[in-house]
Amino acid sequence: MDSTRPPGRAGDETVRDPALTGAARRARGPTLRLRLVVFVVATCAAVWLSALIDTLQDRDATLLMAERQHDNVAGALAEQAARALQATDLILQQAALLDPDAYPARNGRAAIPDLLRRHMSGVPQVRNLFLFDPARHLHLSSAPAGSVNADLSDRSYFTAQRDQPNLGLYVSEPFISRLTGDPTFVLSRRLAGAGFRGIAAAAVDIGYMRRFYHALDLGAGSAIELLRADGVTLVSREHGRIEAAPSPWLGALAALGTAEARHMTLEHPVLGRARVGLRRVPGYPALVAVGRSEHEILRVWRAKAWKNAARTFVITALAAILLIAFLRQLERHERVTAQLHQSQKLEALGTLAGGIAHDFNNMLGAVLGYGELAIKHTEAASPSRRYLDNILVAATRARDLVARILAFSRPGIGSSAPVMLQKIIAEVRSLTCASLPAGITLVVEVPSEPIVVAGDAAQLHQMLANLVTNAVQAVTEPGRVVIRAAALEVDAERDCTVGHLTRARYARVDVIDSGVGMSAAQVERIFDPFFTTKPVGSGTGLGLSLVHGIVLDHAAALQVDTQPGGGTTFSAYLPLAEGQPAQEPAPMAVVPGNGEAILLVDDEEGLVRLAEEVLASLGYEPVGCLGALEALRVFRASPERFDAVVSDVIMPDMTGPELVRELRGLQPAVPVILMSGYGGPDLQAQAHAAGAQAVLMKPLAAAELATCLASVLAEARGRAAGFSQQSGPSRHPRYCCGASPASQRGR
Repeated sequence: MDSTRPPGRAGDETVRDPALTGAARRARGPTLRLRLVVFVVATCAAVWLSALIDTLQDRDATLLMAERQHDNVAGALAEQAARALQATDLILQQAALLDPDAYPARNGRAAIPDLLRRHMSGVPQVRNLFLFDPARHLHLSSAPAGSVNADLSDRSYFTAQRDQPNLGLYVSEPFISRLTGDPTFVLSRRLAGAGFRGIAAAAVDIGYMRRFYHALDLGAGSAIELLRADGVTLVSREHGRIEAAPSPWLGALAALGTAEARHMTLEHPVLGRARVGLRRVPGYPALVAVGRSEHEILRVWRAKAWKNAARTFVITALAAILLIAFLRQLERHERVTAQLHQSQKLEALGTLAGGIAHDFNNMLGAVLGYGELAIKHTEAASPSRRYLDNILVAATRARDLVARILAFSRPGIGSSAPVMLQKIIAEVRSLTCASLPAGITLVVEVPSEPIVVAGDAAQLHQMLANLVTNAVQAVTEPGRVVIRAAALEVDAERDCTVGHLTRARYARVDVIDSGVGMSAAQVERIFDPFFTTKPVGSGTGLGLSLVHGIVLDHAAALQVDTQPGGGTTFSAYLPLAEGQPAQEPAPMAVVPGNGEAILLVDDEEGLVRLAEEVLASLGYEPVGCLGALEALRVFRASPERFDAVVSDVIMPDMTGPELVRELRGLQPAVPVILMSGYGGPDLQAQAHAAGAQAVLMKPLAAAELATCLASVLAEARGRAAGFSQQSGPSRHPRYCCGASPASQRGR
């Protein structure tokens, strides 16, 4: 034995090859789930990516459409502004040819305003035409009388023409007219002639231009402005104020450079981040700016994007929900498949064990029986007595091992009744403390209020005993094992390591150790028969497999929480019972026989001779027969002679239940006890159908046989005396002395 291996976890032994198939099967589940999750996540990501790309492309298309609209409107307005400025310029050119000095007479000079008004007719954007003389005074005006000689010569349109002889047409900044009080800007030219003789100027009606721009609906957050070449706003659709602040268009003009038109993005003081199209007015020092807030341009797009996002979210959320539902279904399927696989392994194990259990139990029966007889005739202080005791101990261990193996093939056997959990824990504690290593402490924490669970007491005892033994073996000295119990209510369904919890009331039993813990790979295999982490020879690998079967038989659940080096907690969830535990009957005393004739039937001569000696020592008159045919012949010869029949179940010429039917035809009232090393999962049903009163599991102890015989004989005497209302044999065979297949789980 390798002493360097750490103490392990029961679940046990070293059969490895069958686990390879199980490991491959377990690996396929996570791989399939991973592939499915990756596929669904990738599909959802592709859907989101596609929606994102479509949304961004739609955004670009929306902005491009807005840019085209701005460019088209700016182009049209630039043409309109060019025509308006051209018409105004033509009037100025005609007015500049007028010579005020050619009308010296007062009456003739008075006719000039009418002449100027005739020039203005048909040009609605021009509010007023006027002439300035070189002395910076208003010389003549198309305005009504009373405005002549008003000093309006401090305007830039006068000084620019005066100071720049070759200026040509000049466009002024906007201002408030001193004649009308309205906002306006002026176009001016020099009067014809040598030297500076004055200027002709036309006041443009900004309100007229604004009304024209207002007729164009570009949506909320839009702007249309007529700009001077240096960026000064001449006309703004949004307001008629005269702005003294620096022009917000200087950056745009710098970006425009010498180009005729350009679309750009800029920060506007009113619009914020805006998309703007600039277009020069052909032939004139002016530009048209058409723009709209990017926020407003994308308003419809945002609403559509949110709808697309919501639709995509619903689609992907539905896919995620379906994935989760499918994964849960897959997990349930894998759990059921794993349980089926485990059941198949246990069934195969039971079938294999059943094939050898009968013969092996017959051998053990001979060893145990003759050992007990030998002890009766041996002095207690002799060396032979010590040798015989060791033989019986080894044989008993072998019997218990076979019984545990056979238990795997008998799922569901056992009666469910209310069981006091504290009593089972106390029994397990007492049993464990007797063999507890000195450096390990066993602590029991249970409530004072009774906890009653539904189940088979023998199976629950065996389950808890295996868990505690498993915990003790996993702890290195010094260490600690805790048994803790509590009643609780599970308010949500969930899966456990073994079984599934529903919304119900449970008793939870925790077995906690401070041992070496287990890895995830070990936890996956601890319930496999013959798997163990212990050194070779230190474990059978059947303890936790037995626990697995008991948990499933009781519709219970088992959760394993562990980590390497951090100890382990096994939490068993047992359904609570509705009623209270039944009162235990007083143990039946072993009553010796009174010369009753007992027919013994077995196909093993050694067992027949052994049983004859045991029954004779108990005060009975045994009659042994080798096989069912010989027993039937002997019984036919004298049916009234025998008080009871004890028969093996599996015999070559006739089975025990078949023999019982034949005997019943000869003597209906004779009580029959069947013995079996392994009768299969249907043994109880077969015994009931045949009419047997009891079933004993081989190998037998003398006390078991004596107690069971006394019981069935007493019952037979009661029926004969009229104390029983039954006219035939007992309706249900019983397993005497706790030797039922169910109780064999607890051995």
